[in-house]
Amino acid sequence: MRARKLVFGALALALPATYAFGKVVDFNRGPASFELSGRPIGGARAAMPSAAYLTSSRIMATKDGALVIDADSGALIATDKAGKNTSQLPVTRDAGLLTYDPASGLAYVADRKNDRVMVVKVGAKLEVAQSFKTPAEPYGVALTPDKKTLLVTTIADRMMVALDTTSGDEKWRSPLGREPRGLAISPDGTRALVSYLTTGTVDQIDLLETHRAEHIAISNATAPKRCRGCGTDGDSFARASFAITFMGQDQAIVPFQRETPVQISNGNENTGGYGGGFESPVTHQLAFIGLGKGGNTSQVTAQIAQHQPRALAWDGIHDALYVAGMGTDTILQIKNASQVGVAEGVTASLTSGTTKCGPDGVAITAEGNVLVWCSFSRSVEKVEFVDAKGTLATAAKLAPGPALVASAMTDKAHQGYILFHSADPAVSAQGAMACATCHPDNRADGLSWRIEKHELQTPVLSGRMVGTHPFKWDGGDPDLKTSLTSTMKRLGGFGLDKPQTEALTAYVEQMQPVRTPTREVAQVTRGKKLFDAEGCRTCHDGANYTDNEQHKFTGTLEKSDTPSLKGVAASAPYYHDGSAATLEALLRDRGAVHGMADTAKLTDGQVADLTAFLETL
Repeated sequence: MRARKLVFGALALALPATYAFGKVVDFNRGPASFELSGRPIGGARAAMPSAAYLTSSRIMATKDGALVIDADSGALIATDKAGKNTSQLPVTRDAGLLTYDPASGLAYVADRKNDRVMVVKVGAKLEVAQSFKTPAEPYGVALTPDKKTLLVTTIADRMMVALDTTSGDEKWRSPLGREPRGLAISPDGTRALVSYLTTGTVDQIDLLETHRAEHIAISNATAPKRCRGCGTDGDSFARASFAITFMGQDQAIVPFQRETPVQISNGNENTGGYGGGFESPVTHQLAFIGLGKGGNTSQVTAQIAQHQPRALAWDGIHDALYVAGMGTDTILQIKNASQVGVAEGVTASLTSGTTKCGPDGVAITAEGNVLVWCSFSRSVEKVEFVDAKGTLATAAKLAPGPALVASAMTDKAHQGYILFHSADPAVSAQGAMACATCHPDNRADGLSWRIEKHELQTPVLSGRMVGTHPFKWDGGDPDLKTSLTSTMKRLGGFGLDKPQTEALTAYVEQMQPVRTPTREVAQVTRGKKLFDAEGCRTCHDGANYTDNEQHKFTGTLEKSDTPSLKGVAASAPYYHDGSAATLEALLRDRGAVHGMADTAKLTDGQVADLTAFLETL
């Protein structure tokens, strides 16, 4: 195959040309990867490194090794320097993130299912010291510089709360957008940043006075188009931002995916592929955000090759940024990360033999080396980027550790977990996309994709795939295995074999249900009565709130499958084409689909009650 050059700063790397949905695409005609879109916003070297407890992660470096919270098993694990398990404490499966204060020896762990933060004493043994109550589904945790306040972000209740670290009492709270994930606090403690899976924004929250959020859109202005002749149909969206960190006081880094769900070139499209199918509709990028005084911000983006960049960390001593991609199982080093002379450094594979790592957390040791939490192998890998002289090495040295804990999944489902997140040519053309690309955290990217001349909304998968057949928005696939196979064909993959398809099916079927937000009981009760009285159960009944049938409505499909309403609060936008942005818009008949029900007679109060009930399903 012909090679193309991927450029970041002054360095280049040769990669093969790529197949995109059955068509060879020569990316020499398009934008190069690893290239800043605009001038670097850095200046002089940033100040010395900020403390790790100012942000959230799945792994934190300790004096003796590492501290890890494994979402698979739900175990909090302490390791030694060789990556061996020295102590273990059960939290809960699908746990959130942690932060750690080495001075007090206390770790703060988000118990996502039980709506609490566990305060754990880290010593020879891991021991629970306290438990702080939180709003529904805590995920991100970070300490302010004075360590008197713990910030907690919650997914289901879309809230940031500030808790007193001594008593656990709530000091204040501030509303957040949909699907918050990354959390970081500035070194001076004046502001916090929150990144999201679906909003395309970063929230900057004032910690001193108002506690209000300022929304910063992740830049589109300088991002290269992924299709030629797209026009207005080529709009791209920032999605799947799992992490965020400060580099010094006034610069932040956010890894994310750039998605272009509609690609039309000169009025033509390849109808079989996602986005229209001319080129890969997803790229993986970093946003460098400069945070000036008075609310002024500047921004530049860079394209990277790390698929699903879910974790990052900054080594302030060497001014090196590390970004790990779960889909490609690699980690990228960026040198002079806070400066104008930002440049590509070493890229290291995290695969050891045939064992994939699945990086879901990155931490920096005191020496400047990197610890990676491997969610696939449930182990800690040490990647040495610093040589014996204390300077950045020209090549990375990998030291994988042993498996620390057993998976809570069956062997088959665990294999499916790896397949779901892997950028594999069997799943998509040249591994350009993975299942997790459009379904981050087993949910949805909040977009409607151009597929076979229709705009089709990405459905939430979590807890909705058993007993909800048939699948696809037109109900064309009778079972899940068929649906997964047809999706891979649309993605241009050469296909999984039967055991792999069964493994992927097993993983999807065991996905945990979406947590529901807290709503007033009386309002939910009124909404349930309306749901029953207005005939909603005609189509949305039973344990999964679906009749497993297709119905004819006005719109672009001949027939539409009845979707499950489980987890509907997390599945906006609505209808097959995503034309109703909110549940309220759906109930007020403001989408492109009509004829589902007569809701015009509902009062404002009834719409609010019915919405509250639906959000608790």
